[in-house]
Amino acid sequence: MKVISSQRSVVRGLRMFICVSIIFHFPFSIFNSVSAQGSDPVILEVGGQQIRESEFMRDFRMSAGESALGSGKSQAEKSKALAEYAELYANFRAKLLDAKTLGLDTASTLRYELANYRHDLAAPYLIDSVMLMNILHEAYERNRYALHTAHILVKVSLDASPEDTLAAYNHCMELRKRIVGGEDFMAVAIEEAQRANPRSPVKPNEGELSYFSSFAMVYPFESAAYALEPGEVSMPVRTRYGYHLIKLFDRVEMYGKVTLQHIWLRGSDKQHAIGRMYENLLNGTPFEIVARQSDDESTAQQGGYISDAMLAQLPQEYVKVLSGLKEGEVSRPFLSRYGWHIVKLVKKDTLPPFESMVPYYKQKMVRDQRGDASRKSFAASTRKKYGIVDLTVTPVKQPQGKGKGKKAKKQPEVMMATLDAVTAIVNDSIFRGEWRFRDTALHDVTPLVTIPGGEYTTLDFARYIRKNQRTKSRCDKGYLIRTYYDDFLDSISIAYADSQLEKEYPDFAELVDEYRRGLIIFDYNEKKIWTAAIEDSVGFAAFYARESAKKSMQNPEDSIYFWRTRARVVVLHVADSLALEPGKAVKLMRKALDKNLSSSAMQEMLLEKLNRKKLRVPNAEPVTVTVDQVEKNHQSVLADDMWQRGVYAVSDGNMGYRVLVVQSIIDPCLKSQLEARGYYLSGWQNEYEQNLCKSLRAKYKVKIHYDALGKIRY
Repeated sequence: MKVISSQRSVVRGLRMFICVSIIFHFPFSIFNSVSAQGSDPVILEVGGQQIRESEFMRDFRMSAGESALGSGKSQAEKSKALAEYAELYANFRAKLLDAKTLGLDTASTLRYELANYRHDLAAPYLIDSVMLMNILHEAYERNRYALHTAHILVKVSLDASPEDTLAAYNHCMELRKRIVGGEDFMAVAIEEAQRANPRSPVKPNEGELSYFSSFAMVYPFESAAYALEPGEVSMPVRTRYGYHLIKLFDRVEMYGKVTLQHIWLRGSDKQHAIGRMYENLLNGTPFEIVARQSDDESTAQQGGYISDAMLAQLPQEYVKVLSGLKEGEVSRPFLSRYGWHIVKLVKKDTLPPFESMVPYYKQKMVRDQRGDASRKSFAASTRKKYGIVDLTVTPVKQPQGKGKGKKAKKQPEVMMATLDAVTAIVNDSIFRGEWRFRDTALHDVTPLVTIPGGEYTTLDFARYIRKNQRTKSRCDKGYLIRTYYDDFLDSISIAYADSQLEKEYPDFAELVDEYRRGLIIFDYNEKKIWTAAIEDSVGFAAFYARESAKKSMQNPEDSIYFWRTRARVVVLHVADSLALEPGKAVKLMRKALDKNLSSSAMQEMLLEKLNRKKLRVPNAEPVTVTVDQVEKNHQSVLADDMWQRGVYAVSDGNMGYRVLVVQSIIDPCLKSQLEARGYYLSGWQNEYEQNLCKSLRAKYKVKIHYDALGKIRY
């Protein structure tokens, strides 16, 4: 366990630990016991508890990290590290025991925070790790290439009736037959778009998609597209939007973002003009100069630069040409639907190593069907592993029919449970996501799923639907209930596997306990040290008096505890020098300074003498005033020759000026308790903690067994 004595390091430690744990989403053994085969002597005693070497060293290794465990360290250095850690660890265990005495280990806020941490820590254990790695590698390999495709969509919702689904599929197949038979894909795409939306305008490139790679499209669409060869048309591909026909135009080896320079001339009749530009480039004219003649007004004067552009943001022709260039190379002129172009590749991303892409892929999978596949696979394996039984697909043993052998009458197969009781009470409001029911409305409460030591009934399933329902397209009600049940069954399975993690994986149990203890100590430190020290004003005053007496102005390290020479300055800003001349303002303020007038009185004097008819900035305040106390070498108000009592005028760089009235010069001195509070507070909290730990060690009779500690080797 990390023994941490400051608020900032506790927070940083917890956050780093959870980030590392989540990135590597697989079960792992944290540390092995150092005394697995030998004796396990007591190293520490706290309040009657005995902490043995195995537990002590486990926590030491987790806290110290590789820097303290390296083979390059001598035994003396290792022994010193152990001794220092033992002192900190003793304080930590005493705090932990005191926190439990105060009931901090059962606080509702602790349980809530720990549940959130545990949820994140459990995620790596609740997936099909083999399938996950296959999916991640698949995404990585696909990311090497970008695809240029077009598609035709025949819309049909996932929960449509079987009749509507079949009709959409058959229509999609008819379209494919026409295309395979020789019709132009894009022409068929335009025709289908007009049929589906007669009132909507149709684009000439209807259905064409920009270059994309992994995670840019829904998973079934992506998989079908990457399986095609250029020029090939897919079979109908089912997604949540309907059935797609996909044609692959091109596949290029590109990844990520590109920085480029380009020249663009509008129109297809600019071939000769673009040719002359290309000749100039070949003859050595810098690209930035030639690019000034580009028709792209947004980049022409910046050398034609387009920085960090995503592939989907660029015309398809650009991506195609750029994929064949090396950094620094310039393309030959090429024609697109927008006109003529020349591009120069400045920089393009390269695919990072697989390991560094894993966190990014996992984040993407949260909303991607890839994650669903891994989750369902894990749920199915969990049911098999723990003997979770779905009674809706478990046949009832039927009595043998009359007759013998082949002549025996076959009985119809009957399942041990059905969803009929739930289906019967669900009405059409389910399609709007508004279905409500009372528990008493379900008369047939029978088991649907059995788990070790328990069961889930039709009532549990109905409650699940009520909680998780969402708007759906109208479809067969029985089909909809079955889809909800499949999700219900998976959630039960995963929840059961989750409940067994601490039993099956000691490393997971230790990790959760690590977080639990960290949260307890954080709460304890906040209440008993950080906040308590701040509220102890008498103790802090005594600490300030004692520590400030040790500070010396001659010691550079103590400079933050002292004020350098300071000046009290009244700054009067006159918005318009024509309305009141600087020389006149200075004379007035000298009189005010001699009379020790207030800053507001100085402002009134200037306003009285100001000629408002000459104001060139009517909406501005004619004279504004501020009072400041500035420190020498740490300010920009006073010039070096102004550090004496007096009045000075400085232009504001526009139509006005500032009058600086230096009222007094303050000699260097020690900062007061209030002024230096932030500098002393950390030291005071540390001292407060040390005193608390001394009392806790006495209260709980803490004892470190130095003889056993000295025998540890690692």
